[in-house]
Amino acid sequence: SYVYLPRYLESTWFIWVSQMNHIPMDIDYDRNKDWVSTQLHATCNVNQSLFNDWFTGHLNFQIEH
Repeated sequence: SYVYLPRYLESTWFIWVSQMNHIPMDIDYDRNKDWVSTQLHATCNVNQSLFNDWFTGHLNFQIEH
């Protein structure tokens, strides 16, 4: 019914926002870097645009977040 449509839209938005820059980039695990360096290499910012900045609440800047 009408309860499920907003929940579906909300969950789709949440997954898109939270996973678009948490999916790690390719990193080399054999270098034995410290945790902070590994995290910085495994995260990425998503391209800036007016829509993307507004829609994600500026969470597209993952490294700064």
